[in-house]
Amino acid sequence: MQLSDVRLVPVILVDDDPDEHFLFKADLEDAGVDFEFNGFTRPEDALDHLRARDAGPVFVLCDLSLAGGDALAFIGDTQTELGGGAIGVYSGARNPEMEEKCRAAGATFYIVKPVSREKLVEALAKTGTMMLAETQDGRVSPALV
Repeated sequence: MQLSDVRLVPVILVDDDPDEHFLFKADLEDAGVDFEFNGFTRPEDALDHLRARDAGPVFVLCDLSLAGGDALAFIGDTQTELGGGAIGVYSGARNPEMEEKCRAAGATFYIVKPVSREKLVEALAKTGTMMLAETQDGRVSPALV
């Protein structure tokens, strides 16, 4: 599917470590993924951004370890702000018990750091509404199906 046929989906990362924002974006760009990106260190800032932006789907990744924040509460708080998009977890380790709690709070996917193109494809597929669409130059972007 070509980009001209789909609606692009912006990506938001909520992680209290700004270095993770850089690594996340760099890893995906190196893997040929182009995307609109916003990174937030505080969940309340990300929620304010979600509420203030134009309607439309968004793909949100939230770290489980947020200094001064509660990832599960943030996941729950975003449900009406996703515009048909999805939120999931971006964590340093697999934790099946916590993954279940995240799903109960409204998370659609769980990615273990570092992110890769393959992990992104799997996470987008789990949404049932998003995928990576190809550009003319062979790169890809997250898009609504």
